[in-house]
Amino acid sequence: MGLLDDKKRDNIASYVISMWHIEDLMRANDFDMDKLEELLIAPMDADEKVRAEVRGWYAGVVTRMKEQGLQVRGHLSEVEEVLTELEYLHTTLHDVLNDSEYDQLYAAAEPGITALQRQADENADGPITTCFTAIYGVMVLRAREQAVSESTAEAEQHMRKLLERLSQHYKQMRKLPGISMN
Repeated sequence: MGLLDDKKRDNIASYVISMWHIEDLMRANDFDMDKLEELLIAPMDADEKVRAEVRGWYAGVVTRMKEQGLQVRGHLSEVEEVLTELEYLHTTLHDVLNDSEYDQLYAAAEPGITALQRQADENADGPITTCFTAIYGVMVLRAREQAVSESTAEAEQHMRKLLERLSQHYKQMRKLPGISMN
């Protein structure tokens, strides 16, 4: 069982953000399990069995990141797969099903998404990945105690609401017969 299985099952957006954070933590600590032990595992209020499970999980993340050549940037294939599923679900909700509640949330988030995609130019991601990039970027700025403009904070909130709704749809979709949880 993985450390973030509950998040993956209950709130896929939170799972993606958490995995991006963990990937960055692995890089920031040079994939050094001794550093990760000191920073992440030793401070845990847990028994040794739980710590061993967590240690094993982090070691697995480190191994997969190295195998996939993610030492500098990028995301694990399992996270990329979820992003692809979310982009597809977004397109289905917006373009095929015309879910009115979802469409309203997307309309509110779209100006911020479009602005970020314009900045990225030919490297622009899909709208959902762009939302994750924005939310994660704001999270990093706040963690560094750097200023976040009012317009950026407002755009980020619209994107956050969109991803919350998308996560609800994703959870419902995963409950359908024949849909596995990977």
